[in-house]
Amino acid sequence: MSEFQLTHVALVGARISAFHPYGFQARTDLAMRRVAPETAGIALEKLPPDKLRGRLREQLPLWIHNIITDPEFPNRERLLMPIRRFEGELHDSKHDEVVSAVLSKGFRNQTFDPFDLPPSMPVRQRCAILAHIRVWQEAYRRLEQDLLELMVAQVGDITNWSEYAKHPSHATIQ
Repeated sequence: MSEFQLTHVALVGARISAFHPYGFQARTDLAMRRVAPETAGIALEKLPPDKLRGRLREQLPLWIHNIITDPEFPNRERLLMPIRRFEGELHDSKHDEVVSAVLSKGFRNQTFDPFDLPPSMPVRQRCAILAHIRVWQEAYRRLEQDLLELMVAQVGDITNWSEYAKHPSHATIQ
């Protein structure tokens, strides 16, 4: 996972609240663990395309964690390509104000999404984030678009993986 440490910090650590319903409070709790997203009793492949993309988008932190950590994730090598590009962009832009803020919060397992700033954030800080969001926005949107496209194309395999990963005996990666 060290190859994708910045991505994991930015998209799992800074979105750790997505893992709270599954009993995980910190990135370190996720070491060698699969986290199968809830399906609300509906198989992903049975969802209409727009709802499928929406569900995958909502659960993206969980999917990214699984893609990075589970060598058995379906079509993993292909899914890692956009993550590698994103990792490089984070590395190249780690001094950017927004990227730096996301990484800082992620290292501390504090939820921070530059697209959904908390109302309690001071106006000056909100303005600074919004003024410098372009680098983050371009990198994240490209990653999101590429991953969603690939995942939608293999939704059957991902559904099967998810069912497999839900069983307690398969939750830990060997």
